[in-house]
Amino acid sequence: MSPTASQNASGLKRPKLTFPSDFRMEFDRAEPSDAKQAAALHDAENFVRAINYGIVQQDMEHSAYKFYSTPGGSAQTYAKKQIQQYVDGGWTITGVQRYTRANVEMAGDGSRASVSFCDDDSKFYGKEVKTQKVLKTEPSDKDYYFFEIVMTASKDAKGLWTAETIEVQEEATQCKA
Repeated sequence: MSPTASQNASGLKRPKLTFPSDFRMEFDRAEPSDAKQAAALHDAENFVRAINYGIVQQDMEHSAYKFYSTPGGSAQTYAKKQIQQYVDGGWTITGVQRYTRANVEMAGDGSRASVSFCDDDSKFYGKEVKTQKVLKTEPSDKDYYFFEIVMTASKDAKGLWTAETIEVQEEATQCKA
């Protein structure tokens, strides 16, 4: 097995996403009791992790976000754009992103789910790649986001859910603690 992949119980080789010690993602939530809801939520979180991993790797074509997103879907376009903005700016990431208030709603036949959660970036910052200077900002409403991601069960890889579409509400004051 390659050092960049981990294998789960279903035999699916998932990208291994390891971050520098100065960056952390915290998911503060209860585990859904329904297995499909739990799987959709986990892979929605993995999709967001994969975007951050692309930023850390400074690679807008990194395979991790492509693994966790539907080819041609708006979520994949969103991921690439987010990574591109950091790469173009010469920045990486540091600090803590805290995700809360996760909710999963299954749709139709159970092969699609809407996953939503809040993102608190009040302790999350950009960092210049060349100088390692942290670009701290004053806490504000701009630190809060509300994510809604439509996840689809993969027809090709058992146990994988991929992000198809994503909507992100900025200045989501309803996400303040």
